[in-house]
Amino acid sequence: MFALIVGCLLGVFGLVFLLRSDPPPLLGIYARPGKFFWLKFYLTKWMIQWRQYSAKNESSKKAKYDNQWFGGEGRRDPKELESKHPLFGEKPNAGDCVFFNGSNAEGFYFTLGIAQRPENVMNLFFIVRIGELGTFVSKSLHHNTNVKSVSSDSRHKTECGFDVFCVEPMRRWRLKFSGSLVPNQDDFVDTSSPGPCEVPVSVAGEVEASFDFEWTNFGDYFDFDLDISPEAIARSFASETWTRAVFDRLKKAHQIHYEQYGFLEGIISIGDRSFENIRLTSMRDHTITSYRSWNDLRRYVMIFCHLEDGTCVHTSLISMPEVVFSELELGYIVTPEKKKIAVDKIDLRLADLGEDKKFPRKFAYSFSAGGKKFEVKVRVLERSTFRMGLQQNSFLHENMCVFTVNGLRGWGFVECEYRISPY
Repeated sequence: MFALIVGCLLGVFGLVFLLRSDPPPLLGIYARPGKFFWLKFYLTKWMIQWRQYSAKNESSKKAKYDNQWFGGEGRRDPKELESKHPLFGEKPNAGDCVFFNGSNAEGFYFTLGIAQRPENVMNLFFIVRIGELGTFVSKSLHHNTNVKSVSSDSRHKTECGFDVFCVEPMRRWRLKFSGSLVPNQDDFVDTSSPGPCEVPVSVAGEVEASFDFEWTNFGDYFDFDLDISPEAIARSFASETWTRAVFDRLKKAHQIHYEQYGFLEGIISIGDRSFENIRLTSMRDHTITSYRSWNDLRRYVMIFCHLEDGTCVHTSLISMPEVVFSELELGYIVTPEKKKIAVDKIDLRLADLGEDKKFPRKFAYSFSAGGKKFEVKVRVLERSTFRMGLQQNSFLHENMCVFTVNGLRGWGFVECEYRISPY
């Protein structure tokens, strides 16, 4: 009799559990954990761990392309990765994209994003802040970040003077420029409607400038297929509603993406001023994809910093609800001993940070990596705002910031993106 009563009670509780509705998305956008969250979480975590383990031990060429979900690209040849890749046939959203940032305690900030797109289009943005001189940006930044590229099989090169190329895979890159820059105007860009702004006849303060930097590595690269935290991805994916269409979109949206911390060293001249022996702690990334559309990104916040003890940090929150993740969290740290540690959890939600498209000048958050908790305070010194994408339907704030992480001073960037329409 007792067993029968217990069985009935369990049956009732089970039925109530199954009939319980999942919570609606926060603000109608951000998925929240439902009744099967923990089952989905552990299943996803196990699947990612298994695929990462298999990928790291696969050596055949076939294995590099078999598994497209959650880190199944295999261990790839660095020389192949670092090459400039031909774009994928007739695919209009293909891209080979490289990015460099750098900063130091003296107030020097440097950002360069340059992405080869089809039909000789290059997505380009460049920002440099020199404490005693001011902040200057690429001439086209405030009206159109799609510029003409110079055809090259090995270099990311533009008609407006930028030239970026790999010297030694995973060890050395060269960044060069000769052309015109203009002063930063944070409030110049209309962020309410998509499309390029009207091209000005002239811009006050335009100056001739040049730079020549060499980037060198600090440790190994972080492969977002093989090194990312299974726990972080599982938490994000388990919150979403699972359908076959979601898995198909996940496979289609896969990109090869890796990042590496290092140092930028070189010289820059702006007008009649020249600055030599510049040394910046720098993060670079490389994305190779047959499909990259800024329209898929509703918004994101990417945080990069380096600390006075040599620790380097990346934490990101990314929202692309029409693709897969309404809120994806990821990141890693590089220790002073050059050890890579994936970030397992970020205690920050996009809904609480600039959801109204008014990004704060100060905020705080925490994250966990390697069993340790990191408390972060961020203060924005200056920002540059510009549009991005082939349709110019997104705008970015490139925030130059100072940080405090567990009591240590730090310097770096908070890059936040908003889709203009629909939001």
